[in-house]
Amino acid sequence: MKKILFLLTLCFLCLYILPLDIRPLVIPDEVRYAEVPREMLTSGDWIVPHLNGLLYFEKPVMGYWLNGLGIKLFGENAFAVRFFSAVSAGLSALMVFFLSSRFGYSIRRGVITTAVYLTFLFVYGLGVFNVLDGMFSFFLTACIGFFFMAWSCRGTPRSYYWLLIITGIFCGFAFLTKGFLAFAVPVSIILPFLLWEKDYKMIARMPWIPIFVALIIILPWSVLVHLKAPDYWNFFFWNEHVRRFLSKGAQHKESFFYFFMVLPAALFPWTFLGPASVAGLRAKGIKTPLLRYALCWFVFPFLLFSISSGKLSTYILPCFPGLAILLSTGITEYLNTRKTYWFNKGVILLMVLTVLGILTLIVLQTGMIASVPYVYESPWKSILFIIAMSIFTIVLKMSLTAKDNTKKILLFAAAPLFLYFSVHFLIPDKTILRKCPGALIQRNINRINKNTLVFSPSEPVRAVCWFLKRDDIFMLDKGELDYGLGQKDSGTRLTGYEQFYRLAQKNKGKQRIALVIDQRAYTRIKQRLPVPVFLDSSGNDGFMFIIF
Repeated sequence: MKKILFLLTLCFLCLYILPLDIRPLVIPDEVRYAEVPREMLTSGDWIVPHLNGLLYFEKPVMGYWLNGLGIKLFGENAFAVRFFSAVSAGLSALMVFFLSSRFGYSIRRGVITTAVYLTFLFVYGLGVFNVLDGMFSFFLTACIGFFFMAWSCRGTPRSYYWLLIITGIFCGFAFLTKGFLAFAVPVSIILPFLLWEKDYKMIARMPWIPIFVALIIILPWSVLVHLKAPDYWNFFFWNEHVRRFLSKGAQHKESFFYFFMVLPAALFPWTFLGPASVAGLRAKGIKTPLLRYALCWFVFPFLLFSISSGKLSTYILPCFPGLAILLSTGITEYLNTRKTYWFNKGVILLMVLTVLGILTLIVLQTGMIASVPYVYESPWKSILFIIAMSIFTIVLKMSLTAKDNTKKILLFAAAPLFLYFSVHFLIPDKTILRKCPGALIQRNINRINKNTLVFSPSEPVRAVCWFLKRDDIFMLDKGELDYGLGQKDSGTRLTGYEQFYRLAQKNKGKQRIALVIDQRAYTRIKQRLPVPVFLDSSGNDGFMFIIF
């Protein structure tokens, strides 16, 4: 077990930490959550979030503070702003390990559950990507985990009260990361669990200490942001919570079944062992408090997010610790019954799909389907993909033939590891062109000086700010900065296309004007613009850097 724990830690460092700086930052999310903390560091204002120098009220500040700390420690780069997402995944896995080891009565069970959690495609993808969901999920995981520990040692007053205090601290941190869901998600788990346990006294007694401590954590910043930006709570509560949860016109509106469709891909590769896990849980039954808690941890937040009108696939990440506990327990118990049918069927099906993945890439790259463009221009990327998928298939075969149950499960968990690491090098060329304008902006930085007027539509503006280290970019449309642009102090930052056309014609040969825009948009408007002094492109269907 010590060797396995060491290997698990090594795999985490190699998979989650080592590759953080390999990929370029992606718009809009990654550069948004890099630029807001960069502007905090530059301005010294750690209370009120700004983006492009404009008020930006869509999230509280904890995620920005952590990313700002990353920038302070490692500099203004991709590694710095992804670092705490990766650390959050690791700390969530540590909590899962502790719960499974302590309350599943086996370190072996803890190792398996941790391996399941860290190899969920969703957990890995968000653990190496700069969004706030990973940090929020960790704070919730800690809050929910420590509450269960407190409930489990409720007969030991000293431990009980300290664990409730820690629960409240992490609940407060979760609120400072994403708002009121920090209360809604734990309540949706804890209340059904205590009802299931028929522990009615604890329903009235246990929440008060965590709530009180959470309010102490939340209050200082909440008051300060209200004093500096009185409209913050009005916007944040109504627009980001009530409107998103209930409104028919909510942003990212999806059907109730949206997350049911997302879940199979999010659980990859463990989706294929779902039938084996269900069979194991049916045989064992949901008999222990941990399993009942884990079931509540998965089911009720999942339903809560499904009821919401506005949905993004990342929202369900806090459900995954509970699901990892259920899946690992079910698979282990199934194999312990000396049955392998559903396990083997799942592994074989996944092996078939990996082989089909290799064949599909070969078909696309050889041009057999003329209407479909190449996935990769560079042959080495195709070769790396084939190698990664081949290793995936070989390790799955090893899992299939292994005799020891623990080895079978851990080999299955190890199968996609090289593919996961390789993904950082295997982003499709079209995705880089459409979502990563950083290289284009960086190679033209010397064409910009402090007096240059820089214009951009809302989509790439976050990247323009981040790579040019400026917060005074003129915008051609509103996008998500609608609120900030509507404030009196925004001045003339929203120019619009018509005004930009006139300005570009009027200042021809006088003041240098730069425009960063995607190629499709430039194609639509270039007839109304003067001939550029300079033009650079990231590639066909990518971004344009233009000087007038």
